[in-house]
Amino acid sequence: MALIDDVKRGIGVFYSEANKDADVQRMIDGAIGYFGGAGWDVSTPTPLSTDAIILYCKMAQSTDPAQLTNHPVLISFIAQNRGV
Repeated sequence: MALIDDVKRGIGVFYSEANKDADVQRMIDGAIGYFGGAGWDVSTPTPLSTDAIILYCKMAQSTDPAQLTNHPVLISFIAQNRGV
């Protein structure tokens, strides 16, 4: 299964529509950039990186700017994966 399908299911999107798929892909690209900047190699998704990308995408769905912070779980994912 493709990463976008795993992420869509993880964020509660159970349909395909071009605009929504583009939004989800944009969030995935943002997550890959975020974690790549933290030293992760997410070119081949693992269960941990997929969960981290899903969490990032859930946070990106928020429209409240105050909610767009470095979530402690994201920081934990980054720390865990640096040792891999």
